[in-house]
Amino acid sequence: MEAGFAPDWSVVGSAAARDALAAIVEAVGMERRWDGYDADQDTVRRATLDLYGCEGRAPARAELADATGLDVAAVSTALARLKARDMVVLDPETAEITGAYPFTERDTGHRVHLGSRVLNAMCAVDALGAGAMYGRDVAIDSACRHCGAPIRLTTRDNGAALEDISPPETVVWAGIRYEGQAAGSLCTVIAFFCADAHLDAWRAENSEANGFRLSPDEAMQVGKAIFAPLLAPATGSD
Repeated sequence: MEAGFAPDWSVVGSAAARDALAAIVEAVGMERRWDGYDADQDTVRRATLDLYGCEGRAPARAELADATGLDVAAVSTALARLKARDMVVLDPETAEITGAYPFTERDTGHRVHLGSRVLNAMCAVDALGAGAMYGRDVAIDSACRHCGAPIRLTTRDNGAALEDISPPETVVWAGIRYEGQAAGSLCTVIAFFCADAHLDAWRAENSEANGFRLSPDEAMQVGKAIFAPLLAPATGSD
């Protein structure tokens, strides 16, 4: 694995958050996925996330070529390799980008307000980590997975901490289920709940025993640990 791409364990203070992060890292093979990672892949991955933040949507290949200085063929090759690493999601017919963690073109119900842009996050933890990745404060609009009640969170300190949580009883379930692509498996079982009672009811109905109950702050620790390093300066850069 390339140095500098491990989760930032230093931001994880609680035992529950550390256990959840360790389980996610193991389930998705996070450390192994960087083996053989090269400069073109890094350039395209970073540009994809930068453009997602600027435009509020997935970039087209031509936009990535303009942003990176690579030709479209090189961009396409890099994207195919990033897809194999489960770092981006591509449309199976057009091969256009439909997601790049933490974002997706699908309406997941987790909306991240980044300046004037509104982006769909893959899951609750992805939404909580997005602001730290860009070093910007965000507002997150979501809903209780059980009852649909609205949930809203805002951040402070450039996305590094939670400012407000409504309702204050909100919790996060970090389910652990990986089937080759996080977008269609792991991300579907990481969600907000308006209270512990509704998390318990949902788990009883869905037989979701494998996972971790986290406070919003603990879930944010996990999100920061995963996503803040993704746009950090590359190892060896000035």
